[in-house]
Amino acid sequence: MLEIVKQLVPYEFRQRIKRCLFAQRDMEARLANLRHAGFCPTGVIDAGAFEGDWTKKFWQIWPDVPSCLIEPQLGKQELLGALAPLVPGSLSLACAVGAQTGMVRFHLAETNSGISSNLDEDGVTVECRTLDDILGSAISFRPNFLKLDLQGHELEALKGCKHHLEQFEVVLLEVSVLRIGDVPIFHDVDQFLEERGYRFYDAVPEYYRPLDGALWQMDVFYVRKVSKLIGSRSWS
Repeated sequence: MLEIVKQLVPYEFRQRIKRCLFAQRDMEARLANLRHAGFCPTGVIDAGAFEGDWTKKFWQIWPDVPSCLIEPQLGKQELLGALAPLVPGSLSLACAVGAQTGMVRFHLAETNSGISSNLDEDGVTVECRTLDDILGSAISFRPNFLKLDLQGHELEALKGCKHHLEQFEVVLLEVSVLRIGDVPIFHDVDQFLEERGYRFYDAVPEYYRPLDGALWQMDVFYVRKVSKLIGSRSWS
């Protein structure tokens, strides 16, 4: 019976029902909560876009807001190039994002792809650009939402945004809670953003470690301390 219902009822409608009934804490629900709280995006940077699935979720909440989809994998460029024109002003860029502009080694592993410091690791050499460079020359709109999903290089990307970071009212990053591998953890990212005028706002738990069930990674939202999103001290 359950399988019949799944076939008859569209997936997105089923997800909306689940979010309404169980206050589901998934990405779509938290983006919708941002809209409900009064956030009005002027544009979004989707760094680590992969196949554009996150931008599609973003467009479900804010259909007409342009996105800059950034992904270094050449095999994804045709897909992203076809996606970007769906919203006027959007574009796709084939590059990695980091603290400095140049060429870097990029490890290919589908959604786990990322910049590698190991020159012997299988991968390709790709162009790397800073967010300052991209924001200063590549896009025609002024985004106030920054999303980074860079497999542990989110902090390096933020370091390359010295001159434009304050224009973002909301920053969304994937961060590790447990230090598995040579990556920054939540404490490092939180301290970096706190010092630059941002406050932790929301989180979506993502992955738990099989060893003990401990939370390993989560998507975290930060907002500028001057944002109206955290201006109220009222409970209801």
